[in-house]
Amino acid sequence: MNEPTAFSIPEFNSLLTTKAIGRDFRYHEQVGSTMDLARGAARDGASHGTLFFAEEQTAGRGRRGRSFYSPARLNLYFTLILRCPMEVHRRLPVLVPVAVCGAIADEGVEAAIKWPNDIWVGERKVCGMLIDGEIAPAGVVAMPGIGINVNGDPTREPELARIATSVRRELGHQVSREALLARVCGNLEDLLAGPFDHALARYRALSCVLDRAVTVKPVSGEEFKANATSINDDGSLWVRRPSGAMELVTAADVSLRPSRQE
Repeated sequence: MNEPTAFSIPEFNSLLTTKAIGRDFRYHEQVGSTMDLARGAARDGASHGTLFFAEEQTAGRGRRGRSFYSPARLNLYFTLILRCPMEVHRRLPVLVPVAVCGAIADEGVEAAIKWPNDIWVGERKVCGMLIDGEIAPAGVVAMPGIGINVNGDPTREPELARIATSVRRELGHQVSREALLARVCGNLEDLLAGPFDHALARYRALSCVLDRAVTVKPVSGEEFKANATSINDDGSLWVRRPSGAMELVTAADVSLRPSRQE
């Protein structure tokens, strides 16, 4: 592997095609969490599209407070501030993973969305995200925090060896972090302005849980086994329990089980 190098802001700016997203770029060598920086800046009035980037996070968070693998100068760790109308805000759990998945796929990696918003390659995770939101005096603000394994190799970590991968590991060569991040920003800005039915169709097509046997771990309550059957217009997931009863899952961890539904 080549020696890790700092993210090039001039190169990123030269590749960026957006009007707003990523234009206010705030670079940090090391932070606890870009999400914490974005939350504070949002309360201070930071504009739509502001992007907080870190070469390394020491307290990055995933779903349910899990820590996030964050080696320095190898991957992408960033949080965006999005100020959208409430109707668009509600669509972000669909729009953001579609934007990220498309950017990774454009590198030549066959990426998919593992409900609700992880990005997987095969049976391994390549990207995680957490979308926080707040109601402020100026309106609703969303803060998607995203971590993409780009040039690092998470398989060197014993607890990640069987469950994670990176774009470089899949392709066999170094990847431009600047180009990948610019594509994420461009994809997201296009999706925010475009027809939602097209984005939703893309989200469904990219899903790797539909027609699969899954284990559902609700935020509260007992975990259960089911088959994932369809995705609602709001991004929630319909599953069928072994009894045949249908259940709508809105807040849960969903893990894939090996066998496909017959």
